[in-house]
Amino acid sequence: MRSPFILVIFGATGDLTHRKLMPALYRLVRDRAIEPPFFTVGVGRRHLTRDQFAELMVKAVRDTVGSDFSASVWKKILDGLEYQQGLFEDAPLYGGVRGLIGNFDHMAGACIPRFFYLATPPAHYEAILTNLKNSGLSEGCMPKDASARVKKSGNRASRVFIEKPFGSDLATAHHLEALLSAVFDEHQIYRIDHYLGKETVQNILAFRFGNGIFEPTWNRDFVDHVQVTLAEEGGIGTRGAFYDGVGALRDVVQNHVLQMVSLIAMERPRAFDAASIRNARVSAMEDIDCIDPRFVSQLVVRGQYEGYLREPGVAAGSRTETFAAMRFAIGNERWRGVPFYIRTGKMLANRVTEISLHYKKPVVCYGKLCLFNEENVYRNVLSLRIQPEEGISLRFMVKEPGLGMLSLTRKEMTMNYRDAFPEKTSHDAYERLFLDGIRGDQTLFARTDEIEASWQFVTKILDGWKRYRPPLYPYRKGTWGPHAAGKRIAKDGRQWFLV
Repeated sequence: MRSPFILVIFGATGDLTHRKLMPALYRLVRDRAIEPPFFTVGVGRRHLTRDQFAELMVKAVRDTVGSDFSASVWKKILDGLEYQQGLFEDAPLYGGVRGLIGNFDHMAGACIPRFFYLATPPAHYEAILTNLKNSGLSEGCMPKDASARVKKSGNRASRVFIEKPFGSDLATAHHLEALLSAVFDEHQIYRIDHYLGKETVQNILAFRFGNGIFEPTWNRDFVDHVQVTLAEEGGIGTRGAFYDGVGALRDVVQNHVLQMVSLIAMERPRAFDAASIRNARVSAMEDIDCIDPRFVSQLVVRGQYEGYLREPGVAAGSRTETFAAMRFAIGNERWRGVPFYIRTGKMLANRVTEISLHYKKPVVCYGKLCLFNEENVYRNVLSLRIQPEEGISLRFMVKEPGLGMLSLTRKEMTMNYRDAFPEKTSHDAYERLFLDGIRGDQTLFARTDEIEASWQFVTKILDGWKRYRPPLYPYRKGTWGPHAAGKRIAKDGRQWFLV
C-alpha cells in the first residue's frame, strides 16, 4: 500500500487495539506492505497526552513482537500518530478528530482517504456511527452537499471497520444494519470476522477447487456427514460482564462457526473475486435449515463449565451457555440428507479448530460374501485443521503387513503448514484483513445478507431456549463438554472426531 491514508481507531486504549490492531499495523510496516506517509488517530476516553498514548502503543507492540521490535520501523508509525480524548457520545470529540484529519490533509497537500475502526464494545456503535454522520466525517473527502455524488460514483474516500458481534439477535442485527446503511454504503462497510482472515480458512477454497480428486466427492453422494469443532482451553477470563450477556451461541456460532460452514458448503464461485465468493458464501448460509424452536432440545445441547458462576462479572444463577453442540441440515441439492454437526465451548480438553468431512463407508459385503471384516473398515476422513497446528490430514484404510489379505488398519497422511512452508511467513488474520480493507478488497468481510442469514438460524435456537427452557448441562473443566453432546451424536451412529 503506497497511497497515504488516515486510520482512526475508536477504542484505542482497549484490549483489541493493544493485542491485535497496533501489532498488525507494525508488522505490515515492517514487511513494507504499508509505506509512509500514513496517519493514525487513537480515540479513547482516557485522559492521555499524545506521548503517553504513544508509550502505551509501543509497549503493546513490544509485548507482542518481542525481540523482533525495530525502533526504525516504529518511528514510521510514531511520526503520524495522534490521540484524541473524549466520550464517544459527545459531539465535540468528533470536532477534535476532524481538526486532526484536516492537519494531515494539509501536510499531505491533498484530501486523504480515511478509515474508521470501531474497536469498542457494541454498546458504543450507535453513538459513534451517528456522530460520524452528524459531523460529516463519514463523507470522507467530499462535502455534505456532494454525498449523493459519492454514493452514485462509489467513492471510497471513507470506510468503516466494525467488529463482531453484529447485534445480539435478528432484531438488533437489523437495527445495526439499518444504522450502518444510513451512514455508509455497503461498499464502504467492512465487517470484521477474524476467522475469515486465517490462512488455513482461506485455503479451504484453494484446496477444494484446486484439486480434481476432492471437489467431485464434495457432496451427498460421497459424504456421510460433516463436523466442525471450535474448542478453547481457557475460560472467560476478565470478560465475565460481557460474556455473560452473550454466551457461546452468539459469541462463536453466529459468526466463526457458521462462516466456516458456509465455506465448506458453498457452491463453486463464478470467479475468484470478492463479489462471486461472497455471493456463494451467502447462498450457502441461506440454505441452512433453521431448527424449529420446538425441536431445539432434541438437536441442540448447551452446557456450562463448573465454576462459571464464580467468575468475576457473572450474574448469580446465570444460565448463559459456555458450550453448544448441535446437528442441522443444509437444504440444497448438494447437501440434502447430510447432517452437519458443530460444537464449541470454553474450558475444554484442548484448544483446536477443525473441520472434517466424513465419507461414506465402502460396500465390502455382497450378501454373505465379504471382502473384509466390516467392523475393521472405518470411514475415510478429510480433516482441515485451522488451529493451533494448521494442516490437512486424510484418514484411509491400508492392509497390515502379513500373509493374509483381510487384515485392515487405519493410517493418516498429514500435511503440516509449518513444515511444508518453512520459508514462508504466516501472517496474522488482522494483518490480512487490515491490508485488504485499506486496499478495498471485501472478499474476506461479511456482507449484510450473510449476517441476516446467520442470525435467522441462531435466533430460532435462542427462541427455543427461551420458550422451552431445555437443560443446561454442567461439565468439568478439561473435558470435551457435557456427556449429552456425545450422546446426541451417538444416537445417529456417529461420534465426535479429532485428529
